Amino acid sequence: MHTLADEADQPLVSLIVVTYQSAELLDPFLTTLAATSYRRYELIIVDNASTDSTCAGLADRLDLRLIVCPSNIGFGPACNRGAAVAQGTLLVFLNPDVTFTPAWLGRLVETMQSDPTAAIICPETLYPGTTVTHQNAQTALPVESAAVPGSALMIRRSDWDRLGGFDEQIFMYWEDVDLCWRAWLAGRRVLIDRAAIIYHKRGGSGGGGQWDAEAAKNGLYVHLKLMRWSYSIGFILRLLATTTIKAVLGRPRMAQVWRWNFQNLGATLAARRIYAAKRQIDPARLEQLARQHAAAQRRARLWYTVPEARSQKSEIRS
Repeated sequence: MHTLADEADQPLVSLIVVTYQSAELLDPFLTTLAATSYRRYELIIVDNASTDSTCAGLADRLDLRLIVCPSNIGFGPACNRGAAVAQGTLLVFLNPDVTFTPAWLGRLVETMQSDPTAAIICPETLYPGTTVTHQNAQTALPVESAAVPGSALMIRRSDWDRLGGFDEQIFMYWEDVDLCWRAWLAGRRVLIDRAAIIYHKRGGSGGGGQWDAEAAKNGLYVHLKLMRWSYSIGFILRLLATTTIKAVLGRPRMAQVWRWNFQNLGATLAARRIYAAKRQIDPARLEQLARQHAAAQRRARLWYTVPEARSQKSEIRS
C-alpha cells in the first residue's frame, strides 16, 4: 500500500475500486495502475460478494486493502464503505474495467489543488483504441460538466463529507449524476480534465441490459429529488413513453420504475424541499449543463453502438 511518510507531502489520494465478478478485469487494471507516475496513493478494493476468483487473486497482495462485503450491496453503497476507511484528502472512485495512462493521477491532483472551486474532477474518459490527437493534450484546460462518470471520479474529502457520499437509495446507475448535481446545487463545480487520460471498456463492470429498469427508476428519482419541475417534466414524459413501450413489448420490470418512486414519493419530495432551500446556484445554469451532458451522452452511445464507428479508431481533437 502506498503511504505518505511526511504530512508535508499531502494530499494522500485514496483510490477506491468496487469489484463484482471482476477477476478477468483486474490484471490490465492493476498493471496500468502500477505505471502511474503519481505514487502517493493508497488502493482500497471493495468486493460485492463475487463468486468468481476476484478475491482469491487479491487476498495476498500487500499493495492494497481488500474489503469483502457479505452480499452485493450495490456500487454507491460499496463506494461509501471504502470511503469510510480511506485516509486520503482526495478520494477517487474507479471501476475495474478502466486502464490508465501514466500521468492521469498527477494531473488530476494538480488540477484539484489549483482550483479551490472544484469539488469533483474526472479525467478524459475514452473508449479503448481511441487516438488522442489534439495538439495541446497536456495543457488542455478543464471544462465544466453537469456530471461525470463514477468509473473515474475524484472528489475532495471535505466535499464528500459535506454532501454525504453516494445516495444509498441507489443500488447502481445514476449515483454519480446524483452526487455531481448535489455538488453543483451546493455551489461547487464539476470538471472534466481533458489532459488526464484513462480508457474505459464500458459495460465490463455494469449490469447490462437487464438493468434498464433500475437505471430508469434511479433517473426518475434523481430528477424528482433535485431538479425543477420545468426541467424534469420533459424527462418524465419521455420516460413514461419508453417504459410503456418496453412493458408492452414484454418487459414487466418497467412497472417497478413507477411503483418504487410512488412508494417513496413522500421521502423524495421532503428531500427535494431541503435541497431547494439550500440551493447555492441558479438552477438554470445546472439545467443548461445537464442538457449539454445529456446530448454528449447520446452521441457517445451512438458511437459505441454503431459497428462502423467501432471498427475504426476514433480521433479526439481540440
